[in-house]
Amino acid sequence: MLKEKINAFLDEAKSINWFERCGILNEKYHMVFSLYDANDGLWGMKANEVWEANICPLEDIAVEKIGDDEVDEIFETVCDAIGDVVWNKFGEFVARQHLDDQLAVFDELFNSARRDMAWACVEYILDMPGFFTMLKDIFKEGYFPCSWDGEYPAGRAVVL
Repeated sequence: MLKEKINAFLDEAKSINWFERCGILNEKYHMVFSLYDANDGLWGMKANEVWEANICPLEDIAVEKIGDDEVDEIFETVCDAIGDVVWNKFGEFVARQHLDDQLAVFDELFNSARRDMAWACVEYILDMPGFFTMLKDIFKEGYFPCSWDGEYPAGRAVVL
């Protein structure tokens, strides 16, 4: 049953236009235009705070309801399945926006995108759409959610 649900989630993930709208203004979100701004300083600290507050309770529920090994399997399967396309599309975005001089944080941002999608898959399997499902929807819009502006859940996503 777990594999079928992961595969159904991954079928949806295949429709994501990874990073296609990054750098294109959208008043719905707070926009940043630098990989460093997305990953470090104020936005990096805020992301750590908001993401951690959403990961910890979700992880506790997931371990209780589906098991620690199954959560690990979800992460491994999702990260492996989307890794190449996310890597390539993120690289295309970096080249398109001429951010080649900011590659020091490329790996960290790449890994955060895969992590967010793995947690979205956990929410999907638990039938508990929440924070990471919202992030998946932002990815589907072609943006890269990288932080939060305001006190979550008020405020809005910060995107590249």
